Amino acid sequence: MALGGVDTVLFDMDGTISSSEALALDAAERGLARFYAELGEPAEVPKRAEIRAMIGLPSSAYFAKLLPDRLSGRWADVRRHVLALEIEALEEGRGGMFAGTADSLMALKHAGLKLGLVTNGGRGYFDATWKALGLESFFSVGLCIDDAPGGTKSDLVKRAAASLGTLRGAMVGDKVYDIDAGRANGFSTIGCTWGYGSPGELAGADHLIDDIRRLPPLLGIGA
Repeated sequence: MALGGVDTVLFDMDGTISSSEALALDAAERGLARFYAELGEPAEVPKRAEIRAMIGLPSSAYFAKLLPDRLSGRWADVRRHVLALEIEALEEGRGGMFAGTADSLMALKHAGLKLGLVTNGGRGYFDATWKALGLESFFSVGLCIDDAPGGTKSDLVKRAAASLGTLRGAMVGDKVYDIDAGRANGFSTIGCTWGYGSPGELAGADHLIDDIRRLPPLLGIGA
């Protein structure tokens, strides 16, 4: 059954639009190695599965959780190393969008829907991804967590909706933070099962899709 009447669709970035897993995990591991080498201590690097589960947290919380409690206050130093590696990888053409993403976004745009991007990622990573993937071609608004200092993804959704003049919105994302942020702002929520989130954390979404190419028909476009 189509989800009708939506005039605005907001998207999470990593794990929803950006296929960033290999890039993110590699940068986290190598960035931590650089941090500990700078510190002159043996590296304490979480397992890949643990790092993957942290992705989607607000930037400062993500980098703090990569460290043991005794070093969590040094999260900005870790971010410096990891960000440099992420930007390097993006500039080399690593990463990209999931299959079918560009065509699906363009179909929504051509149908007259207003599109925005909201992410818990920090400014440096957001700007590098925005540029590398050419996201200005699809989104009228792009906000990262630094656009809402001390805030949450819910605050980003609220800001994006106000900027776009949203009457009825849908929030698309792969993590529980996306579902909660959409619901807090009265948006319909669409969970994507191809990203970082577990099936359990998406259980509260109004709709689930397993391929972004299913989104236009869900919204009544090209069905």
